[in-house]
Amino acid sequence: MPTQTVDEVRNAAPRRQPYTLYAAKGRVYARNAAGPVIDLGSLTRDGTAWRYELDGNHLSGESLFTEEEALRDIARRLHFLWLDGQFTALPDVRQSAGVDFESAAKLEIELDELGPNERVEDARV
Repeated sequence: MPTQTVDEVRNAAPRRQPYTLYAAKGRVYARNAAGPVIDLGSLTRDGTAWRYELDGNHLSGESLFTEEEALRDIARRLHFLWLDGQFTALPDVRQSAGVDFESAAKLEIELDELGPNERVEDARV
């Protein structure tokens, strides 16, 4: 079975994982490729602007004009390792959230498994 050297792995294009972010019923949700949906935090309207705060890391944003703009702001600031960990830590809320995810505001995104300047480590012993 062929194996890659550390240099080949370092120089390879980063793997990207698909996610869908949703805004519905005052909450931000995420779905991964396996299908589960998790609740990431609040999305509220203050007068004419939207604001959000994610529960797991307290990432927040405000003065956003639409739910879709809030989702784009969240997507721009998410890191793969954090979001992937949330799928391990949080329950699947597809049934319990009472949300029609097909009609909710949504944004399809892809996150690099390794962020900028993250090193690839050779895990061989």
